Amino acid sequence: MPVTLRQLRYFQALIEHGSFSRAAESVHVSQPALSLQIRELESSLGGPLVERESRGILLTPLGREAHEQTLRILDETLLLENLGQRFEAGPLRVAVGIVSTLAPYLLSGILSHLHDSSPRIELDIREAPGQDLVSSLLAGRLDAAIVSLPLGLMELPEREIFEDRFVLAGRTERLASIRRTLGDDVRPSDLARADIGPLLTLGDGHCLADQVLGASLMWRTREVRRGAESLATLSRLVASGAGLTLLPETAALAEGEAVPGLSFLRFAEPEPSRRVGLTHRVAAHGQQWIDVLAEATASAGQELTEKAQKAIRS
Repeated sequence: MPVTLRQLRYFQALIEHGSFSRAAESVHVSQPALSLQIRELESSLGGPLVERESRGILLTPLGREAHEQTLRILDETLLLENLGQRFEAGPLRVAVGIVSTLAPYLLSGILSHLHDSSPRIELDIREAPGQDLVSSLLAGRLDAAIVSLPLGLMELPEREIFEDRFVLAGRTERLASIRRTLGDDVRPSDLARADIGPLLTLGDGHCLADQVLGASLMWRTREVRRGAESLATLSRLVASGAGLTLLPETAALAEGEAVPGLSFLRFAEPEPSRRVGLTHRVAAHGQQWIDVLAEATASAGQELTEKAQKAIRS
């Protein structure tokens, strides 16, 4: 029995949603109809693809191999289906995600650099935490995403674009006190050993929160408070004296201008940082718009970080 695109789409929906009922709902068919297509696919491939468990499904070794091929086939199918649109006059529209801790600060620069690009590109933007953007890429809802790297996923080629360093953010008087106590060459490990109060971070699900905690690994665990959902909220909390945080320099200038009493301290080298890059689905590999978007992001990132480095002296 030949494998069909319907079977592959149902199989991808099953992997994405983790259960037969949610997968069936997502593709607008009944659960028995979806189960039948999965059984027929298993029959064609010669073995079970998933195992049912109390908390959902688990891919078999054959299922993992089939899933990798399924992603490639569905990507190439989508490219073929959209082939005619790529030859129409006018700008090329692409769906691009940008991680929520970058979008408010970087997006305007990207759009400015894309204004006169060739080919002309118009972006359908989705702003979300990194893990949500990765899920949307794998499901085909996005063409590319600007996120923190590395992801380490074979299905998503990635390209590092720029380094976004972290700076210490807090009330002006508190940072002045830290300078007097620790000197000018402050490292995250120095802060961890000093009794300077709580470290505030974003809530669970934000990759930046994990990066900040990784950079401040020695900070007293009981003194770490997670929960803010945006860097704007985090900046206002630390400016009010609730604690300290690490902000990426891409956000520092905008938040410093918006929040009275917020100041920054640059760390001694090697400065903690995150790596910002572009990732996309395999079907977009080699297409010119990927290079154009990467160049626009690199230019916007370089401009933003250079301004921050000049403004925030060590």
